Amino acid sequence: MNFDSPRDSKKFTRYWDMFVPDIKDRPNLKASHLYQLQILCDLCVEYDDLKDVIDLIGRTITNSGGRNGDQVKLNPEVVQMNKVLIEIRNYSRMLGLLLVKDTKTNEEEEENEFS
Repeated sequence: MNFDSPRDSKKFTRYWDMFVPDIKDRPNLKASHLYQLQILCDLCVEYDDLKDVIDLIGRTITNSGGRNGDQVKLNPEVVQMNKVLIEIRNYSRMLGLLLVKDTKTNEEEEENEFS
């Protein structure tokens, strides 16, 4: 199986290179797992891009002049970033890339990869 990054993007490759060592030596690794990893890396890049935009424009929008006075709402980018974060957690869970404490009580979770 080829473990080279499928994209030329530096951001994407950074995430790919970070995750591949955690899964490449698994005995039950399939090509479909690499596709799931590709989606996870795309999501991480999207999260970084959204975070950069939010740092520029802020987390909230204030609408003034309405009947009820000023209204403070989340920017749509913040809502999208939260959705992307949920998807990152889902794909991380699917690939068995969740962070766990280094204790013996978590060994069962680590053995249950790609369930």
